[in-house]
Amino acid sequence: MTIFLYIFIVFAFIISNLFQLFSSISIENQIIISTFFIMLVGIPHGSLDHLLLPSKDFKSKLRFYTFYLGLIIANLLVWTFSHISGLILFFIISSYHFGESQLFKFNIKNKIITHFIYLCWGASVIFSFLFYNIDELELLSNSYEDTRNLISNINLNLFSYLFLLSNVITLIMFTFFIYNKKVKANKVISEIFFLFVIHLSSFLFPLLICFTLFFIILHSLPSLVNQYNHFKKHNIEFTLKDFIYLMAPYSLVSILFLILISFCSYANVINYSVPLISIILISVITLPHSFIISKFNESLT
Repeated sequence: MTIFLYIFIVFAFIISNLFQLFSSISIENQIIISTFFIMLVGIPHGSLDHLLLPSKDFKSKLRFYTFYLGLIIANLLVWTFSHISGLILFFIISSYHFGESQLFKFNIKNKIITHFIYLCWGASVIFSFLFYNIDELELLSNSYEDTRNLISNINLNLFSYLFLLSNVITLIMFTFFIYNKKVKANKVISEIFFLFVIHLSSFLFPLLICFTLFFIILHSLPSLVNQYNHFKKHNIEFTLKDFIYLMAPYSLVSILFLILISFCSYANVINYSVPLISIILISVITLPHSFIISKFNESLT
């Protein structure tokens, strides 16, 4: 069991006791708590994308920013054309990104199998959150007209089918890896236990809580540790303080931008609710971020 999974279990235990102590935690308080921790840890984990790949001269930096901003604009156009298309793309990219971030150390030689297991593993996690909390998803979606319209175009039974399909395929592929000795059995068993913990937390906790726990502790923190070790490897005098200073500029800009956009939404300056605009913004950032992290993770294997 990794240190991050241990931390996850400890926090899950603390939260379960808080729920027993206070009977329930309102949606409003869940949003505030989740937003705080996502801003504290989640946003910084993507704030160093521009430094993770070699870009020493002006031309390489220009190519990076052109690529990064180009993907953001392309994704925004998809959302403008069709919210459903944007949401589907978001699910696909997020599934792959979560799977790749978790399983890249499997180092499977067959690229098709590699990409497929990344996608299935990530989908099994995402649809576990949704499957166990479908009522809460409907409640949250119905709070705003635009999210209600978006969710009304989706057959929610599809989430159940995707939950079963992604989990079954993932377990079959894990069994295949053990049988063909493509991955060490102890690594695969560890990942099965990991998924079990995700299922249990999704069953026990509300949607926002279980997602935030996963995103902060099991996704963002490991990525931050990998990034810190990367800079430490290239500069032995690199400290945690240096790392925080390095993350601060883009993290603060991102947080201020999110606050500004949320205020504009609240004041009806833009015709999108805070939840929908948040989904769109996370989606457009996730696309280029996933490409950069994928390349970065390749350098770690």
